[in-house]
Amino acid sequence: MSKAELKREMAALPLEDQNELAAFLLHLRLERDPVWRSEMTRRIDDQTPSQWVPLSDWKKELNTAE
Repeated sequence: MSKAELKREMAALPLEDQNELAAFLLHLRLERDPVWRSEMTRRIDDQTPSQWVPLSDWKKELNTAE
C-alpha cells in the first residue's frame, strides 16, 4: 500500500479511530527520541513524592485533551 493510499484510508476512518492512530504514531515517534526517553526514565525513577502528579490531576488533564 502506498503512502497516498494509506492517507486516504486513514482520512476515511471515524474520528475515534483517527485519534487512536495519531496517538500510536506519536508513541512511535517519542519512543525513538532519546531525550524524551531519558526524561521519562528520570520521572519514573523519581523517588520524591512531592514531585509526583496526583492521579486526579492527571485524569483531569486527560479529560480536557479530548
